[in-house]
Amino acid sequence: MQVSLEVPDGKTRSVRLRNMPRGAAVAVKVSAAGKLQVVLISAAQLKSKRPEALFRGALDRSLSFRVLLPESGDYYLVLDNRRGAEPVKARATIRAERKSAAPPSPEPREKKNPADRLNETRAAQGWRA
Repeated sequence: MQVSLEVPDGKTRSVRLRNMPRGAAVAVKVSAAGKLQVVLISAAQLKSKRPEALFRGALDRSLSFRVLLPESGDYYLVLDNRRGAEPVKARATIRAERKSAAPPSPEPREKKNPADRLNETRAAQGWRA
């Protein structure tokens, strides 16, 4: 997803990521024509008395980061210009990838030289003795 928005001075703007699955990998790239604070936070944490963000950083022109989501639900990418003296135009690119439920296939084994197997066996026997 790609969004363009203007963050007025003294304000914040947010982008909601709906129904994100637990364990999804989210990669975010934000570019702006000025300085902004960037926060990625869950909707549950946003309602908390002491919210804890998954990511918090400052951007001066561009910023990229990647996080794994600890729980399912809605998340917010917040662009904060509350300390700014003028509006800032920003563009955010957000990629979310769901982890595969199937385990990755094993890599093919190399065929070993029979002499190597003999050395491995001897080494194992030597360890037991």
